[in-house]
Parts: sequence; C-alpha cells; structure tokens
Amino acid sequence: MITKTIIDEYLLVTKILFEKNFLDLGLGSISLKLQNDLMLINKQNRHILEDDFFKKVHILKRDLSWKETSEDIKTHSKIYEKISSTKAIANIFPIHVITFSLEHHNFLKPLDKIGKKLINKVPIIEITNQIEWEENKEYIISNNLKENDVVIIKGYGVYIKARDIREILKKAIILENSAKILLYTQQH
Repeated sequence: MITKTIIDEYLLVTKILFEKNFLDLGLGSISLKLQNDLMLINKQNRHILEDDFFKKVHILKRDLSWKETSEDIKTHSKIYEKISSTKAIANIFPIHVITFSLEHHNFLKPLDKIGKKLINKVPIIEITNQIEWEENKEYIISNNLKENDVVIIKGYGVYIKARDIREILKKAIILENSAKILLYTQQH
C-alpha cells in the first residue's frame, strides 16, 4: 500500500523543481517507483498544483493509463526495467546546464567541491539525427544511466536517476549550481 508520506515527498520534490523552473506544465517528467511494477508519474500537461497531477501506472504493462501520462513514460519504464536499483527518475530543464551543454562540451565536470563529490563527471549526449533519437531515446538514455546517475542531452535537458526522490532534487540543484560556476569561470 502507498503511504501518504511517499506521495507527499513526491509532490514536495516536484513543487521545488517547478519553483526552480526545472519542470513545468508539459515540460519534463518525474516518476517514483512504488513496487516492482508500479510507479507514480506526472500526467500530460498538468500543473503541479492540480489535484490530478500524477497517475499510478504499471511500469511494464502498457495499458490505456499510459496515454494520460507524460510522453516520457516509455523512457521511465525502460530505465526502471534495466536498472532495478532506480527508485526515482526526473527529466528536467535547468537553464545553466542546457546553456553549458551547447558550448561544444562532451561532459560537464564540476569545479566546485560539492559538485565533484556528488555528481563528478556528467556525459553530454548530442542528438545528431532527430528521427533516430525519437525512435531510440529510451534505449539511449537507459544505457547511459547504467553508468551514470545523471546524463545531459545537449541543448535539451537532463535525466537523473536515484535511489530516492529527494536525491533527485539534491542532484538537480548541485548540477545546476556547478553549471553556473563553470559558465561564470569561462567568462572570466
């Protein structure tokens, strides 16, 4: 059975990501694995303040409930399927990370101590063929997340996996702060 606390944590993290402008109406996704084959995931075009923001769905069994959820559901499902230790996933859009990714980098390597300690070196994936990307993104992302907790899609956004929902928030904030520091030091 799902406890109110788990849902409250999910909503709290989602709200903070929204307030930081990392996640918004129709942009991004966040999920939480509840059991082996169940997850919470945000619905399509729903605002965090709406009562029916998220939906409980099966991870492996595609059914009609999938149509109501984020377009990222296939990617979340594939990550949970391939990486059993994953308990939470987010696809977010932190502006400084995206800006950094556009500057011909293959990875984001923090200069700050906290970034070095908690996220280390993050690969940046470049989309060279949009059609191929759309057809294979769940495999590309899940394969990259096997080796890393965070992966950046150049000019697009970030996927983060974690063992709990609060860790998603922590990594997102640290990653964005590290990207700001890198951008600032490049300018000077």
